[in-house]
Parts: sequence; C-alpha cells; structure tokens
Amino acid sequence: TLNLEDAPVSIKTVEQAIADKAYEMGYIVPQPATVKTGKKVAVIGSGPSGMAAAQQLARAGHEVHLYERESKAGGLLRYGIPDFKMEKNFIDRRVDQMRGEGVTFHYGVNVGVDKTMDEMLSEHDAVLYCGGSETPRDAGIPGVDFAGVHDAMPYLVQQNRRVGRENIDSVGWPSDPILAGGKHIVVVGGGDTASD
Repeated sequence: TLNLEDAPVSIKTVEQAIADKAYEMGYIVPQPATVKTGKKVAVIGSGPSGMAAAQQLARAGHEVHLYERESKAGGLLRYGIPDFKMEKNFIDRRVDQMRGEGVTFHYGVNVGVDKTMDEMLSEHDAVLYCGGSETPRDAGIPGVDFAGVHDAMPYLVQQNRRVGRENIDSVGWPSDPILAGGKHIVVVGGGDTASD
C-alpha cells in the first residue's frame, strides 16, 4: 500500500497491533445474542465465509451448527496459508470466541457423503453453503500432466498439515505425498499462492 508520496504505509501492522492489544486487554470477547429467534441454521464449510456467516447468524440469535469435513476449522485459512503468513492460533482463538457465542462445530462431517442434504434440510430451518473452490484453474501450459508437475494448493494443504502435525490425507485433495525437498523447483505465477 502506497501513500501520496509513493512511500509504503503500515496499515496492516497498525490494524494487527490494535487487534492484538484489544485481545490482550480483554476487549474482544464472545458477544452472544441476548434474544433467541428459535431458528436452527446449518452452515456448511468453516473457511472465511463460513466462519463469518456462522458468527453473524449466532449474534442475530439463531442456533448455528457449522459443519466441516476436515478435523479443524478454517478451510484454506488453515490448510492453504503457511504459518509465516498467518499462525493457526488466530483461527483457534476465533473458534473459541464463536463457541462462546453459541456456535456448535461439527468436524469430520462431509455433507453430501456422511450427511445427506435431505437430512440437513429436515434438521435445520435454513442451510447456508459456504464451501470453497478446490478445483485449480487450468493454466493451459503444455506439460502440466507430466510427473512432478503439481498445482500449488494440494502441495500447500499437505505442507500445512505436516507443519500442524496432521495426517496429509484429506478429502478432496490428492493423498500421494508431494515433497519438494532436495529438488530443483520452478514456480509458475507470481501471486500469493505462488509465493506461499
């Protein structure tokens, strides 16, 4: 981010310092609804949109059940972003806050496989789908089908699982180990995912 003099500004650092201080001083606490609606809402997917939706629905007074197929919440916040960019304790801290606001987390539930949509619709007044897109965009580059050529996200998911001391097997992602150690690597692309 550049200001008018074309020099960088530290907005992210300032915002993070404010948030960290607010947690440290006890200002960020669960905000449960004071009035309940009597409605039961299911949120499928605990990535950024699922967590945000579940928290807002709970604060509005609904009984919220958040369903996640993985063993922990966060979606690609947890499994796609390396710790050097975002440590996972920040996700865990938000989960604790949301539990304090009445959100119930259901881990290891692959909706559509473990639990049918008919079951979801019969057990809840509303169902909100917040699943992410896990299908990489075709780069249109010759040779992407060669051995040793991988999309970034399956590699990042496996590596984040290794760092978090979890099994690399994950529903929806390749389970064959993708390892970069001792290899010469070429990364195609220059965005966030490529730099991660």
